[in-house]
Amino acid sequence: MLDQAPEMFLDEIQDWVALHHDTAISRSALHYIIQDAGLTFKMLHKAASERDEVAREEFRTYIREHLVAEQVITADELSKDDLTIFRRFGRAPKGHRASIDADFVRGDRYSIVAAIGVDGYVATRVVCGSVDGDEFFEFFVEDVMCDF
Repeated sequence: MLDQAPEMFLDEIQDWVALHHDTAISRSALHYIIQDAGLTFKMLHKAASERDEVAREEFRTYIREHLVAEQVITADELSKDDLTIFRRFGRAPKGHRASIDADFVRGDRYSIVAAIGVDGYVATRVVCGSVDGDEFFEFFVEDVMCDF
């Protein structure tokens, strides 16, 4: 059950046990059972539900075989708004991430786009709202490529 829903609180697990096994269990006993099973309480890792693990591994292989570090500039976007709310902690076996699929809330937000190479930051840009493909392309042409 915790593989499917690692974000459940003890009282929710307690209710699930009562409904599915017709038995009552205290929260403290439930906590010790979960702990003895090797599950720990940790921050949830948000994984994009549309992620393609096969394509990611193919990309990593290509990079390892064809590029050196000095040829690589990485860029990413970070967005922040006050509407994104999700549980931050969940349970998973020791040594494994506790992941939850989550939708990203849209609305008023600020975004920062940054590009970094082996020598440090190449460029940054702060945008009110979300960064779309055109904005990202403009960032690369005007801020990143102008240095090369």
